Amino acid sequence: MTHPYLARGQAWTFALRTLMGYPPHEPSRHTMGFCTSGPRDFDHIMHLTELAADMGRDMLHLTFEELESQEPCLISLVLHQPRCVEWMPGCRLYAASKQAPVELLQGGRRWRIDERNQLVSGKLPPRHLLAHGEQIAWERWRKMAEEMDGLKLAGNSFVPQRKPLADAIPVAAIRIAG
Repeated sequence: MTHPYLARGQAWTFALRTLMGYPPHEPSRHTMGFCTSGPRDFDHIMHLTELAADMGRDMLHLTFEELESQEPCLISLVLHQPRCVEWMPGCRLYAASKQAPVELLQGGRRWRIDERNQLVSGKLPPRHLLAHGEQIAWERWRKMAEEMDGLKLAGNSFVPQRKPLADAIPVAAIRIAG
């Protein structure tokens, strides 16, 4: 038996990936990694930045307060910068309209997926639009995650703490003892 957290995490992650406009399949130019976990301390953050460096991709990370949490409590980015890989916690969601792709607001920048599937940044939206845009994004994300509840995606892995990407375990092989 697997834990419901695995399917719940996949649903929330895949929903946000979809709303941001990242392809549902692995594109030929795969530039982003998407992952979930519990709360992060310094060692965990360092591990995530090492994984992003090993993959050669930026990462979007969703934090769940505990295994039973119904939704993430924190959205973070792990970004390749010119001289380092940077952990950027506390991203806020934003959508310019009910049809617009969901974007992330962090570090005084607006982050979105471009036509080449790359995470790019631009100026923040006008202040007077932020609250409404954040509300739209969260409503759409919650709805899509709920619709995807129970989703079972192939090809996902679990990377044990302090282990390299080569030691990843396929999620399909994980069983929780009762």
